[in-house]
Amino acid sequence: MDLKSFTKHLIDVSTPQMLKDWIKAMGNKIEEQEQSLQLKDKRIELLEAENRKLRGLPAKPMFSDKTTELEGKKDNSDKEKKPNPGKGIPRRKKHDLAIDLTKQCEVDPDDLDSTFEYKGTRKVIVQDILFQRNNICFELEKYYSSELNKTVEADLPPGYEGGYFGPNVIAFILCSYYEGDVTIKKIWKILDAIGIKISLKQINRIIKHQPDELVDELDQARIAGIEKAGYQQIDDTGAKIGIIPINAFSIVVCNPFFTNIVTGFSKSRFAAVMALAGGNRAPLYKLNDHAIFVFFQSQGSVKVQLTLERYSGEKVYTEGDLDKLFAEDSFVKLSVHILREIRTAMLVGAYYDGHLGITGKALVSDDAGQFNNIFDTHVLCWYHEFRHYKEICPVLENHQVLLREFFDEAKQLYKKLKEWILGERRPEAKDFILKWFNDFFTKDTGFNLLDERKRLSFSKIDKLLAPLFLDFIIPLHNNESERDIRGRAIKKKISLFNRTFDGARGWDLYISLKQTCRKLSVSFHQFLMDRITGAAQVPQLCKIIQAI
Repeated sequence: MDLKSFTKHLIDVSTPQMLKDWIKAMGNKIEEQEQSLQLKDKRIELLEAENRKLRGLPAKPMFSDKTTELEGKKDNSDKEKKPNPGKGIPRRKKHDLAIDLTKQCEVDPDDLDSTFEYKGTRKVIVQDILFQRNNICFELEKYYSSELNKTVEADLPPGYEGGYFGPNVIAFILCSYYEGDVTIKKIWKILDAIGIKISLKQINRIIKHQPDELVDELDQARIAGIEKAGYQQIDDTGAKIGIIPINAFSIVVCNPFFTNIVTGFSKSRFAAVMALAGGNRAPLYKLNDHAIFVFFQSQGSVKVQLTLERYSGEKVYTEGDLDKLFAEDSFVKLSVHILREIRTAMLVGAYYDGHLGITGKALVSDDAGQFNNIFDTHVLCWYHEFRHYKEICPVLENHQVLLREFFDEAKQLYKKLKEWILGERRPEAKDFILKWFNDFFTKDTGFNLLDERKRLSFSKIDKLLAPLFLDFIIPLHNNESERDIRGRAIKKKISLFNRTFDGARGWDLYISLKQTCRKLSVSFHQFLMDRITGAAQVPQLCKIIQAI
């Protein structure tokens, strides 16, 4: 029997429902094959890029697929474009500019006669800057007592104690490097052009210096920010450290009031907890019920869990105490991997009970596994969740329609949830959102790739809808930490990597302070000048947060 005859026979003996199911199955099979081919194409592109890199050839630019329509974005090509504003439109005047100097401009007397009458003045505000060398020679008085064999000398003014570079030079270097992303060599050229004699090594020492006062102030701002907002956000990005660079990771912890970046050689759950604890403290450990739960979630070993339960209690362990515990017979036979997981679980247990400082009530993050099981309330980013759906690129028209309909309804659901969080929070609206989410993510569409992705999203219902059960406002996305870590990523692109771990910590400190100042509407330059000179005109960051 040839294919044509077989097809005719199949149509004759099949019911409409059988044909419908067969067409649906074939459509899903086509989509699965297409998805597999797309993944293989991406893998081939990555391998080709790696091959070119090993051969010393320039990288070939890689472009993402245009999936604008499938992502639910509206096509505005048919809409009438608004004309660009003309040059004749006057600029909006800024009435909030601080005035540093007022000068009176008089009319030339030769242009006046007895017919003119004085009518006051007209203000014209011009923004300008003074950028020039200002070398100062301090003549310090000196007294000597021959009887006491003692010399007394006058002190340099605050900010000039080093005797080499004044506070304006130091603040300029720090602002140029961390806020303007200017390289060290460019900073040196700018300073050299106006007559400031400074070496590249000295500039490097300035940008790496970490005064204890600034470290403490950032930590106090972190504590005040957590107390104010009630939650923390977390994210991470890659970094490199060393003359021969090795992989490292920068973890950002933040909320709308503060930013704190911690760089280390791991992005594990252990590193995440230390970053959430501030990053500048010795780890503590506790074998409580939460620690046992965290271990079981990661390993699932009932035998080891029973061993841990025999040692559980309220004791807080230091590093030395933990080494002694692991030296006992019950732990000696365990593998290094299991001991590492127990250590991490005990760190989470100590953090959970507040032994590593303030924690907050909730954590907002993406779906990375190292952020799980640290907080009881863990909110997942909706934007990150929808990225999985944007990776679905159907080829059949009916599947494209289903995906567009999914994005349209998902946006409406997200908007409704956001309105509830920022609005009156009526119980009936809460129940409506819960039912809508349940129906939306459990309803089958017949498009297997989409339905499977929806089932995975539904399994995260407790994290995606966690804001419904909190008594304070919390975001539905992780954008705050994404924006804060961007400064660290841009710095890495410009300066490539840190040669020492001390340099990486300097980056963390000043980028964190810069972002915190920006959130609190404080000039980073004025903040640095105030702290260098000890003028105390800019309040402590924690005080500003508490006053908001």
